[in-house]
Amino acid sequence: MTATSAPSAFEGPSDEAQSRPRSFLRAPVLIPAVVILAAAVFLVYTAMGSTAAYYMTVGELKASGPSVHGQAIRVAGNVVPGSIQRDPTSFEVHFQAEDPSGALPIVYRGVVPDIFGDGVEVVVEGKYAADGTFAANTLLAKCPSKFEST
Repeated sequence: MTATSAPSAFEGPSDEAQSRPRSFLRAPVLIPAVVILAAAVFLVYTAMGSTAAYYMTVGELKASGPSVHGQAIRVAGNVVPGSIQRDPTSFEVHFQAEDPSGALPIVYRGVVPDIFGDGVEVVVEGKYAADGTFAANTLLAKCPSKFEST
């Protein structure tokens, strides 16, 4: 293009348009991207925080004392043979879980897994009360590595 001729519709952008910073084009894309990323990080963080519970053994729970009363905790142990007491009207189950350090009385209300029984390894999630009982709101029974015929 010469100094005296008019710009053609088929020519590229003028030098003035090319010299403008492109930040005005980045802001409408960058700001929503940052907001979406921050929202995703927040959702992952809150989801992990609400489901994360420290995994303890019966001995660790008893040794921790009153510092864990009322907190959401996961405890693992084996069901003490002969300790299971079921109330069919309320779906409440009382049993004890043990490890080499001792036994822990547990109260659970809900449907128990099919494999739940004497000697089965369980993981319970709930709150440890000041009276020494564990009020479980989740009961998981670990499957044996090999099933045996009876």
